[in-house]
Amino acid sequence: MLSALLGCFLAVTGVHAQADHKLDSQTVANDKIIMHEILSPALKSAREQNETPDWKILGTTITTRFDANYASRNITKAKIYYFYGRDWAQFSTALVQYTQTYEWRDSLSLMDKNAKMILDNSANPADWKAAQAWAKYAADKAPSNDAYKATYDALTTKINGK
Repeated sequence: MLSALLGCFLAVTGVHAQADHKLDSQTVANDKIIMHEILSPALKSAREQNETPDWKILGTTITTRFDANYASRNITKAKIYYFYGRDWAQFSTALVQYTQTYEWRDSLSLMDKNAKMILDNSANPADWKAAQAWAKYAADKAPSNDAYKATYDALTTKINGK
């Protein structure tokens, strides 16, 4: 499950300002370098030592080599990887931040998948509201997709406490 999740987040990049376009090939290439050379080793080391990575130092390292936008996007993505299955609250916070700010909103299947991840793993009503907006967007863009509608309906029910 984790490798599928990671693959999904690596393959593609709302209420703040969701991306309205895919990342260009150079950005994708740089993101792969950042993940391979900077983040993966740090995440592996942190897991082995049962510690949380020093996100600030990692951000500074990425900013120095690339820029602050690369640092923010990749640190947020790394938090999703790191906290998956370890700390659902922090995982959900990172997933909401990433989806709201960086996710390509017209990847409807990914918006639905992220909404389901929040539905299944977050206890935060604010996260549910964000995910509901993604699910509604996907359902509205693909009205014949029953799965997208089901995600939206499930989040609406959860938010309404039913």
